[in-house]
Amino acid sequence: MSTANLAILGVMLLVGVASAFGLYRAGGKSQKADTADQDVKDAQGALDRASAMAQAEADKPATESDILARLNRGNA
Repeated sequence: MSTANLAILGVMLLVGVASAFGLYRAGGKSQKADTADQDVKDAQGALDRASAMAQAEADKPATESDILARLNRGNA
């Protein structure tokens, strides 16, 4: 092999390795984005459940004495 052929082969090898590394990094960023989206969905689900529980607590029937006691405590 001549020097020119070795130089061309070296450049091709370098381009191939750089491309593979770039694809690997792009895949990692995509996976992180998917994980972040799932974290947002999980947090939203937890917030929805907590809101539903708080609303159910607020909507339940209460006696007059319960309402007055909550007003006295300051958390009605």
